[in-house]
Amino acid sequence: MTRTQELLRLSTRDHLTGLYNRGYLRERVAIEVNRARRTGQPLAIAMIDVDRFKFFNDTHGHAAGDQVLNAIAAVLRSAFRTTDVVSRYGGEEFVVAMPDTDVAAAAHTLERVRQSIESTPTHTSGGRSVSVTISAGVAGFPNDGTKEEDLLAVADARLFAAKADGRNRIVDASRS
Repeated sequence: MTRTQELLRLSTRDHLTGLYNRGYLRERVAIEVNRARRTGQPLAIAMIDVDRFKFFNDTHGHAAGDQVLNAIAAVLRSAFRTTDVVSRYGGEEFVVAMPDTDVAAAAHTLERVRQSIESTPTHTSGGRSVSVTISAGVAGFPNDGTKEEDLLAVADARLFAAKADGRNRIVDASRS
């Protein structure tokens, strides 16, 4: 890998998970919104959060928390297409931009991801396996907004609704 390629990787990737970082995501979402507007194709944005992550970190330690984030990143990487933009948004939050995907299809994929994460131990503590859960909110272009910030805000509001409704669930327009 050349020095230029390495610098590009460092500037666009999250150092812990290897997923795209928030800055790169924002640029790509703006590009994908413009493309969706131009082509009339759908675009789904999902905001995902690890449920009760602070409690997990406080109980098992930050190294275990890092293991969980990496395990979730691996599930997300394998569940989505190479054309999707999977990113770590910050802390224990992830965002996925899914071009050419409507909200129903995105919610279906996220439900499979949710079930996979819930049923797979992500950390072993004191000889016992520990699983975590995720919650997610999904927004879609153009019904939920036609600008990057609107779509992210709706996905975030739906994530908040998923958490308020008991966590470990996916909320889209049909369930908000």
